[in-house]
Amino acid sequence: MSRVPIPIILLLLLAPSWAYTDWKFYDSATASRSNRRKIIRKGIAVFSPVVAPWLIDLAKPPLAFAAKSDKDVQTLQQTSIDLKSCTSQADLFFRGLISEETLPDAPMLPAQISLRIFQSLAPLARNVPALNFEAEDFLGVAAEYAEHAGSARDYVKLAKLGRIGENGSEDLAVFYAKKAVEEVKETEKALQVLVQAVQQ
Repeated sequence: MSRVPIPIILLLLLAPSWAYTDWKFYDSATASRSNRRKIIRKGIAVFSPVVAPWLIDLAKPPLAFAAKSDKDVQTLQQTSIDLKSCTSQADLFFRGLISEETLPDAPMLPAQISLRIFQSLAPLARNVPALNFEAEDFLGVAAEYAEHAGSARDYVKLAKLGRIGENGSEDLAVFYAKKAVEEVKETEKALQVLVQAVQQ
């Protein structure tokens, strides 16, 4: 929810004073300055207990939204770190995919970030000149991330299944593992841009 400008709040707060006087507008020719002040004070006294708290709430920063946004940004940051672990140790990640036994030190592909999170963060996106990125492209880059992340997930599964069945072989597992590494690199590249666009 966006914040309401202070002038609008004051206008809404004072407007009931006019309603209180049957919408009669007073100028210097029909009422003294002191009378106008009395009218305004009387109107505010009647309507402020109901109107003011609502308007003040609108003017406050949307704390719940801010907290949720912070959590979503942290999700992007942590996923980016996990993807970086895969790409910086690409050989170990690759060997973990083609190994018949689990390699405990091999990095794991992190869960894909949902579109809902990117949609919630899109209004917070900023330009990143160093990366030639404009805020309006945030969801477009998020779509690229989703495409590569989905492909990486599929290739990881296929690499694990490449040895199974009568058509399975080590060569097939290696083929899919290589494709998975390629897609993970593209996934990390896209997410790095998105993280920089929303982090403070």
